[in-house]
Amino acid sequence: MFYQPLEDTVDETVIDPTSIVQKKISKVDKQAKCVICVCCDLLVDWVKTPRYVALVQYEDDHAIFSFTSTRIPCFSTSDLAVEKIIPVDSSLKYKTETPSKDNLRTEFALSLKTGDDETLLKIPHKDSTRDFLSHLKRAKDLQSQIAGLVEPSEFLWINSFLPRDMTSFPSTSSSKQDTGKPGNPFQTDVFDPLKSTNRHSSAGMVASKSSGFEDSFNDVLKISKSNVSKSLESLDNLDSDFGESVDVLEQQLGISNIPVGNKPIAVREEFVRGYMKKREDEYTNLTPLKIFCGTWNVNGQSPTEPLTKWLCYDEEPPDIYAIGFQELDLSNQAYIFTDSTKDAEWQKAVRDFLHPKAKYRRVKSVRLVGVMLLVYIQEKYTDYVTLVDSDTVATGIMGFMGNKGGVSVRFKIHNTSLCFTNSHLAAHQDEFERRNQDYRDIESKTRFKQFAPFTIQENDLIFWIGDLNYRISNLNIDEVKLYSEQGLYGKLLPHDQLNGQLGRSDIFRGYQEGPITFQPTYKYDTGTNNWDSSEKSRMPAYCDRILYKGSGIHQLRYNSHQSLCVSDHKPVSALHECNIKVIDTKKHKKVYEEVMKKLDRIENEYLPQVKLSCTEYYFKDVKFIEPRSDKLIVSNIGQEPVTIEFIKKLDDPSISKPWLQVTPYRSIILPGDIVEIQLDIYVEKSTAAKLNNGQDTLDDILVLHLHVPVAGNYLPSSFGSSIEALIQMHGPIRELQVPKLVEIERPGSLDNLDVAFTGGRLYMVPKEIYRMVNHIYSHGIKEEDLFQQPGLNAEIQLIRECLDTGVPEILPGGIHSVAEALLLFLESLPDSVIPMIAYQKCLDSSNNFLLSKQALLSIPDYHRNVFKYLCAFLRELLKYSDHNNLDIKFLASMFGEVFLRPLVAQSTNNRKLRRMEDEKRAAFVYHFLSNEYDD
Repeated sequence: MFYQPLEDTVDETVIDPTSIVQKKISKVDKQAKCVICVCCDLLVDWVKTPRYVALVQYEDDHAIFSFTSTRIPCFSTSDLAVEKIIPVDSSLKYKTETPSKDNLRTEFALSLKTGDDETLLKIPHKDSTRDFLSHLKRAKDLQSQIAGLVEPSEFLWINSFLPRDMTSFPSTSSSKQDTGKPGNPFQTDVFDPLKSTNRHSSAGMVASKSSGFEDSFNDVLKISKSNVSKSLESLDNLDSDFGESVDVLEQQLGISNIPVGNKPIAVREEFVRGYMKKREDEYTNLTPLKIFCGTWNVNGQSPTEPLTKWLCYDEEPPDIYAIGFQELDLSNQAYIFTDSTKDAEWQKAVRDFLHPKAKYRRVKSVRLVGVMLLVYIQEKYTDYVTLVDSDTVATGIMGFMGNKGGVSVRFKIHNTSLCFTNSHLAAHQDEFERRNQDYRDIESKTRFKQFAPFTIQENDLIFWIGDLNYRISNLNIDEVKLYSEQGLYGKLLPHDQLNGQLGRSDIFRGYQEGPITFQPTYKYDTGTNNWDSSEKSRMPAYCDRILYKGSGIHQLRYNSHQSLCVSDHKPVSALHECNIKVIDTKKHKKVYEEVMKKLDRIENEYLPQVKLSCTEYYFKDVKFIEPRSDKLIVSNIGQEPVTIEFIKKLDDPSISKPWLQVTPYRSIILPGDIVEIQLDIYVEKSTAAKLNNGQDTLDDILVLHLHVPVAGNYLPSSFGSSIEALIQMHGPIRELQVPKLVEIERPGSLDNLDVAFTGGRLYMVPKEIYRMVNHIYSHGIKEEDLFQQPGLNAEIQLIRECLDTGVPEILPGGIHSVAEALLLFLESLPDSVIPMIAYQKCLDSSNNFLLSKQALLSIPDYHRNVFKYLCAFLRELLKYSDHNNLDIKFLASMFGEVFLRPLVAQSTNNRKLRRMEDEKRAAFVYHFLSNEYDD
């Protein structure tokens, strides 16, 4: 059995920290009152550490006290020590982000900012948290109300609560400072365009000196306190767009402290950034940095030899390392469950063998099961690193298995943005188009959302590394080996699948690759430099590649490293010299002032004017998983910059319905410029059901200061139809009239159906499921890597069309496409194979086969019939595991995700609980794959 019970945990709710804090502060000053206290996590250098945060009142003043504690939960006043005190005064800005109903996050995000100093907190989603935020709002409102009536408080009472080793809190009253010219309130208003680069500190917050934090790897990126918002290095689980507010982004994206003109400050800032970007060459200088890119498919092996000849190949140390691995873990379970110990082994190996002539800090590490990317930078550059972010895209079967896909890291150094993508594309000699599709998926779906939405292409310098798996075609294996051994690489490259596409298609458009002057890097007998001598005798190929894109990149070398023999692939590396844009302070100030003067003049003289290329859109015959798109072109025909933004309609959670995507949703258009807005319609498993049953239609209105209708007609599909409706359909769904489809899709439609009276019949299982299962059983039961190798999107669309129209009689496409279509069909069911209402009952009985069978008795017969039919099919597949490489635990894990889906309200962001639920689902299905099942 592969289910482990959750460990016992301490119930922290029984401890009341408010009373403990009150006792502690009363010992210092009995007039102080602890209004409320909550336990939370403080983000220091983007590492979570537990804290108690209290709102303390003293007469009309309020302040936020942050306490460290020797234990969590705390039990006495001796456990607590004051670490920081933040006055609730006019300089305090706070921003909260509430858990939404959509993602059901379990934490509030709270930013407390005074001057340039910012404190970031994550607070559990509890009633006490809501009370804390309510009290904080009231305290801030009270401060605002009395600000104009009395002298500002100096908050001197805070000093008595500070430990002796803390500096005292300075007076906040500017009227009592020695300004040199009494009565001149503008004496200290100095223009400082580089304030946004965080080179200045603020005295607006009292804090003890922090020793920082280093994990056991000692390689966490260190950023000064004033730069906390720049990097999310150690906060890999944060899934909110917490940094998108202007307050946080003003330091990240260019200019702060911009005077308020006729426009709101946020809009004005964006105009300034647009003009400054256009004149960037006038105030930046180019400085060369050396960037090392390395990639290695390690074939599930552990590091058993030094990596010096790979990572320290060059005499002088690189400034930046970007190191990618593929196939870290080859176990079937790792494809679905993301936990693995292999990444720690290889991270340590990399850290141990970075160039000894320099000291490095890790910028970011990101992993998608077997695909991992590590980015390091020399310590001397860490102060200039900002906007660190990452994303992952799985291209494996079902779109979530991590056996194939890409991981990306992007950040800015000085004024240049860098992006590194490490990918593992589809394998096998003939899967040429699947590799192309994987590239397109990774490139289009990668989104860096932590600060503001960025795509891969929206970076200055891009490096794409990995096992791209492109092979050599139209040569026999003996010719390839002969040319390789003789060093005649020029005779191989014209037959390389990737080389034939670069510059000739949309695949890696705009990317370059250095001259290949080394042997193919795949496939070798593990532990040797001998070509593959196994029964399959794979043809040598240049699977492992390094590509780059952007101006100012000069590749210095491009090598493979034949002496490393741990894997059946050889590692590859390339060294690049790149021009990085560094701001010249004096020139920047001059250009900035000119931009501000120009903007002031334009705002006073002109009105905004825009023109739309079209004011209404209609998409005819939209089909399931078949994307449709069009463009809206907005032209600025006026004399001043214009910001366009699509906004939410009243009570709507987003700017458009879920089947419609608008990119970009916001943009700045300078005079005479245009912006192309992509309108994409895509109906998939989460949206098809409501379109089938009439709860939704292809009809939406985009609000862009005026209305832009977007509409169309959707062709109903069996994908997204309910089991209850499908077993009543005698013909293809396209032959069914829409009113009849809506009728049978209505919940309980079978309850009033008199089959004997109508002379009709019901299918035991939907005919669409039968056709796909029967096809796999008849034509692919021995297919290698069945349910592990993805299908092709184009073939899946043909399969959908065949099932929806009834023609042709035989399903089109390969076996892998039919297998993925079956999974997609089951995922698209409005209610899962085992209805969601029985989800928890099945999980609770997952450790016992008898209880699991009893749980199934509570679900409708037609759902139970489908479950029994599919389990019988899977048991048949396992009889041929020597051929199809299927494993019972792998199938139980995969189909556990498909058969058992929770209600939305039951989903969780707690990784441990989520993993436990996954294992229970797998355990439940495991019973029915290892035992015959009959009612």
